[in-house]
Amino acid sequence: MKIAMVTAYFYPTSRGGTEKYVLSLAKSLIKQHHEVHIITTGAPNTIVKYEDIIVHCFNDELSNDSDILSSRQAAGNLNDFRRILSENKYNLVHFHTLTPAFNIFHISAARRLNAKIHFTAHVPGITCIHGDLVQFGTHACDGLIQKHRCTACYISKKVASTPISKIIAKTVDVLNYPVGTATAVEKKVENLLELNKLCDKVFLFTNWQKEIFIKNGFEPTKITITSQLLDIQLSPEIPVEKTIKVIGFVGRIIQEKGLHILIEAFKSVNRKDLQLHIAGIINDEKYFDRLKNITAKDSNILWKVNLSETQTNEFYKSIDLLVIPSLTYETGPYVLYEAFEKNIPVIANNLGDMDVWREKGFNIKIYNSTTELKNYLKLLD
Repeated sequence: MKIAMVTAYFYPTSRGGTEKYVLSLAKSLIKQHHEVHIITTGAPNTIVKYEDIIVHCFNDELSNDSDILSSRQAAGNLNDFRRILSENKYNLVHFHTLTPAFNIFHISAARRLNAKIHFTAHVPGITCIHGDLVQFGTHACDGLIQKHRCTACYISKKVASTPISKIIAKTVDVLNYPVGTATAVEKKVENLLELNKLCDKVFLFTNWQKEIFIKNGFEPTKITITSQLLDIQLSPEIPVEKTIKVIGFVGRIIQEKGLHILIEAFKSVNRKDLQLHIAGIINDEKYFDRLKNITAKDSNILWKVNLSETQTNEFYKSIDLLVIPSLTYETGPYVLYEAFEKNIPVIANNLGDMDVWREKGFNIKIYNSTTELKNYLKLLD
């Protein structure tokens, strides 16, 4: 079978959980004697090889056009995308991201060329117009799309006050203006129903994802729960008794990953005998700059950004504990698996399936509030 894996993020220009999964899946399928190509963003209309896999690159969609951002209009790379699909005659096109670069128009184009369509949801925000499943920027959402609530949350991206954003949302709903904001929820629902219709299979990593997808109209028979661990077999190991001196954070530097929560907790406990090391991929420059300024005078907080995979592996060797302070549900995350694989203890916010790992016997502690996180840090020895 000839298969195309479509992702807005891929090596070597981008490194993260989605990229690792796509590469691992591609290698697994190749071992099963399938021909696999990657379609991603990069130098436009170029073909390169990454670890002997053919990679087709297209322009990323970086415009601020609200119609493109809301999937009312296709990205500028759609015709080139169609051309590559027509030339290669793929039997299966497997989408791993839903972004302006590759959106519902691309999925529809692949379907029209008679390819089977698979979609894997790597991030929690697929069903969220805010994009992160963080309600009003402060707490995890239950994921059910509701017009007024979702519109108000969407507006809260630009209006700091939640009560004011709710008032504005009511006005927008009544006046149906501005049209883009007033119809954002309906457009998200329309796109999700279209995604459900176009896909032969939808792959999810967690039961909480499945519940949210079904609540928002997806056919349960199309959904398959799979694992991000294609080439790793995890089992609980006997914890290594050692003094905790270095706390680590690994992940994208964006609001929903909750790094600001960890930094605030770390600073507040004022443990000069501890260090916080941050290995981050900068996705939000303003957020990164704010956190850098907050920590500028803290000699025991060290930043190491945009590390290579080899450098990240070395980083893991330097830490005694990993903290995952995400504000919203995680579909993994990959850093959790990497910590377990290296027998590094974990402290994580109690969202999604985190507590499932504790019940399985893995070395993970769960917190339900910032106060609980601070208490864990105070008691480290």
